[in-house]
Amino acid sequence: MTSKAYFYIKFKPATARALSSIALTSLYGWFLLKFFVDETKPVLQVIIGILALVGMLTAILVFLSANGFLANAPKDRIDERELAQRNEAYFRAYQYMISAVLVGLLAVFLWEQSTGLKITLHQFSNFLTVLFFTGLVMPASVLAYQDKSHVDDQ
Repeated sequence: MTSKAYFYIKFKPATARALSSIALTSLYGWFLLKFFVDETKPVLQVIIGILALVGMLTAILVFLSANGFLANAPKDRIDERELAQRNEAYFRAYQYMISAVLVGLLAVFLWEQSTGLKITLHQFSNFLTVLFFTGLVMPASVLAYQDKSHVDDQ
């Protein structure tokens, strides 16, 4: 059996929690703000674009963290306790993702019923982008929030 080297960034749990909060807040903020800014305000469009970039980059950092490694590690690289933590994290992430999809579809329905405006393919694509990055970061985020190993993080 050959040993593979795995790369991950060792953040304190508080740092991983903060980065995951920044990622999710930035991504959902970007998505929602895109509904209220038109083409006549290019400065706001740039700011909203930066918000998306911050969200995506911090999501990738969380994914590359030690929590992300634990969430995606092969079974032979983690012990039984870590495997149980990972399974619970994936269950919580699954619950969150199903809820996010349900709320998103319900919001689309209510938006179209109340305004008469249809959601465009571009807007739906933005929603799928947010869901993708949320799914990428969510298991590691759950693990970071469950990590009680550092008392000084409280």
